[in-house]
Amino acid sequence: MSEDIFGIAGASGQTALVKDGGVQVNPRTDFDQAVLDGLAFSWGSLDYDPDAHDTILGVQNSSSTHVLKIHKLIFSSDTASQIQVFRATGVTMTGTAVVGVNLNGASGRVPEATAKADETNNGEQAAPYTAKIMQKQVAADTPVEILLDGGIILGEGDMVGVDLTTAATAANATFIGWFEPR
Repeated sequence: MSEDIFGIAGASGQTALVKDGGVQVNPRTDFDQAVLDGLAFSWGSLDYDPDAHDTILGVQNSSSTHVLKIHKLIFSSDTASQIQVFRATGVTMTGTAVVGVNLNGASGRVPEATAKADETNNGEQAAPYTAKIMQKQVAADTPVEILLDGGIILGEGDMVGVDLTTAATAANATFIGWFEPR
C-alpha cells in the first residue's frame, strides 16, 4: 500500500507533489520565493487630488546589495486619462512618504527603498520622458492592473514612477515588487 506525500521541497526551493504513483513538479516563481523569504513588498498611495502630470507614486531602490524587481502596478483614477510609467536615476524624491509593507507578515524585514506619493522632484513631470517604459489609457473609475513579473529592474538609486497626464480629483497607485541579490 502506498501513501500520498504532499509538498516535498528540494534544495533548489522547488516543490513537488507525489500522488497516485506520479510526481508533479510545481516550481515556485521568483516572486513566490521572495514572499516566503520576506523580500517582497507593496507600496500603495492613498487617494489624492493630482494635477496633470503629477507623479502619483514613485519607488526608489536604496539597496547596494539587492536589485528591486517590480512585479505589478495597480492604478486607479476618477478621470479617464493616460498613465506614463517611467524610470529615473539619482533623484532626491519629494512628496508624501509611503511606507512599504512586507507581504510576508511573519518577516521583520523592511524595504531598502524610498517611496513617495505626489512625488514632484523626478525631472520627468510635464517634460519629455527620457526613460518612459510604457503608457496606457485608463478609463475613469476602472482599476488597471499591469503584470510586469520582474520586467522592471531597479539598481541602487533607480526609481520607477507613474504619472497621470490629466488632472483628477482622486487617483492612487500601488507598486508590488521584490528584492533579489545582485
